[in-house]
Amino acid sequence: MERLLFRKGLAARLRRLVSAKEGQFTLEAAWTLPIIVLLTFSLLWLAVMMYRESGLYFNAGRLAERTAYVWDNSRKDMVTGAVRPEAGDGLYWRLADDGLSQWFNVANPMSPVRVALPQSAGERDTAEGPAGKLARTAGLLDVSVRGSLSFQHYGLFRVVRAALERNIEVPATASRWFKSTEIEAFAASYVVEPVETIRLTDLTRTFISEIQGRIKPKQALAAMVQPASDVKQPVPVTSHAQAAEYVRLLVNGTETIVQATPESKRTIDALDASGVAHQAYYTFNEKNLREVQMPKDLELLKKGVQVKGVVWHFFKTSNQDKIKLSQGLRKELERSGIVVVFHE
Repeated sequence: MERLLFRKGLAARLRRLVSAKEGQFTLEAAWTLPIIVLLTFSLLWLAVMMYRESGLYFNAGRLAERTAYVWDNSRKDMVTGAVRPEAGDGLYWRLADDGLSQWFNVANPMSPVRVALPQSAGERDTAEGPAGKLARTAGLLDVSVRGSLSFQHYGLFRVVRAALERNIEVPATASRWFKSTEIEAFAASYVVEPVETIRLTDLTRTFISEIQGRIKPKQALAAMVQPASDVKQPVPVTSHAQAAEYVRLLVNGTETIVQATPESKRTIDALDASGVAHQAYYTFNEKNLREVQMPKDLELLKKGVQVKGVVWHFFKTSNQDKIKLSQGLRKELERSGIVVVFHE
């Protein structure tokens, strides 16, 4: 009974306290200012969080876009696009660095190329291929940013993806209110080459119009048939006259007589348009070659007026299996500047 009366009395006092106007201003002033300050700091902290997250998204987008922008030439300036003529990725970079060769390996498609962030200066300098291109742009990031940068070739299009994460500073009292103290950002950019696309499109358009209607399938098959051979067997050389005629036909030369020395003349079997004298030898004597023929040609070479070079053609006789010319004479001719050719 006493408890019931106490509760009723307490409830009546509370109703009078709430309905009374005395002290209301003091109570509101004591609670309003702390609430306003708390809300103000909460909004400021939320704005800082959004700013940092937007900055991380900006860095991810910039990283992916600049990597895709310089993909066709990793030495290109990321901001201005300036290139040096002597700097490039080589002529066949699409086969190796771009993964184009994977088109021919359908059973084992190309897996994404990925590099971890941040990258040290040593890692950026030693990386090669697609990983080297990804690592080069990784230098744009601050060391406090972690994540990965990847590239994948899908055949018809190529994609560069950036996934970044960063720790945020949260008061110790409020850290238990959040599941994670990290912010994340993802961005992707397609590798496009407008100049290359225009060039290939124009080449395809003009090439098709050029070959269209030029040849029909039946004509193409007929052109691939091996023609009947009408090559005649070579006529065997059995004399010096035949050998000289063969050399003239071979080099498109003419028989010419020149003054070798004041006392002697030289009959050149074939003098071609370049001023090279070709001599044919079917039967020969090495003593005559060394003491008579060779001095005449050396004198002509020394003058260099009508004859700019000398070639001696040796032919195998019908009763011999090989041309019998001593190694000593052959080396002597070559040292003197006379070229030796065997027709066996």
